[in-house]
Amino acid sequence: MSIGPFSILHFLIHFVSDNLPPILGEFSERGFLGAHLPIPANPPNLRSSFDHSFYLPVCPLPTHRMPIRLHSLPGKDLRNALNCMDIRDLINFSLCSNGTKNLVKSSNPKTFSAEIDENIIKLDMFVLGLMGRLEKQIQFVVHENSIELDRGNGIELLTKEGYTQSDWIAHLLSLSDSKVLELRIENVPSISYLDTVKQLFPKCYALQIGENCSMELTKAAVSKYSSDVEVVIIESNPFDNENHISQFLNLNLEMLMLLNLRNPFKIELNDLLLVNSEHLSIDGANFTERELNRFLKLWMKGSHRFYRPEHIDLSFRNEINREEVLKGINYQTMDDKHRLRRADGNELLISIGEKEVAFEFEG
Repeated sequence: MSIGPFSILHFLIHFVSDNLPPILGEFSERGFLGAHLPIPANPPNLRSSFDHSFYLPVCPLPTHRMPIRLHSLPGKDLRNALNCMDIRDLINFSLCSNGTKNLVKSSNPKTFSAEIDENIIKLDMFVLGLMGRLEKQIQFVVHENSIELDRGNGIELLTKEGYTQSDWIAHLLSLSDSKVLELRIENVPSISYLDTVKQLFPKCYALQIGENCSMELTKAAVSKYSSDVEVVIIESNPFDNENHISQFLNLNLEMLMLLNLRNPFKIELNDLLLVNSEHLSIDGANFTERELNRFLKLWMKGSHRFYRPEHIDLSFRNEINREEVLKGINYQTMDDKHRLRRADGNELLISIGEKEVAFEFEG
């Protein structure tokens, strides 16, 4: 049995706090750090007692140091070392080589969201732990040739010779799966700037259009990303009779969210029949109980044998009268939901709260 005189915890603390180079130029181009483990000049021999157990004598302070390559650590210890790194040092380390970049990528899972406001680009990095739990959130502001790092206690500027704005964004995204979770557009200098945005962020899971975006920008952004996103969130409401919201209801999406309580979207009953997303959510819906009742009766008649939505969630500014919504409709009550069944076997579960109505389509 062999017991080392210094624990791995001692090594990690020593490695991160004392030996991590403060600037990029001090990192090895071969992709390892010159961390040092203290080694005694004359390590004592371990001897067994009469009961064959082992003891470790107290060692004097070390007088020699031996460099240890980070890549030589066992996998678990290497992950622990990376997880103990400060975010600035972790980014600098990832810039050393493809090998170090892959090491950082393989550490705790990371995902990004991006925000475009005029020509200012912000990236939020979310570091996830066990069971997808959020452990850290770090914000970057990406400039032409540098990034600002907000560590919560001040702003730091990171630079690398020859790196442009697109290089920084590509590198940061490469530490995850290179796809942002959410791209939020608040405003842009011009509609043509969306081409630059598309080059920087070719794909994202969710596209969010800010409340102050114009009709032209809303249409252009959705058009540019509609085939590369799963979710579209629209907060702006520049729509009118000439440019009606119905043009977005037939988008083939996983989810469409219309969120504007201060200026609710004008959506009519027939518009709900055009929905082509699996999930529709409307904040500040303006349907009356009578219109909701008519929608249920149209669905019961089965005039739409194939109806794409699986869920429709509506929230209202005023209270909803449950009896008026369900008037003249046969249903079964199950817990807090009401089940409707039509002749072709398709079913609909409806939940009616104080200011919310949710439809869940089955079959």
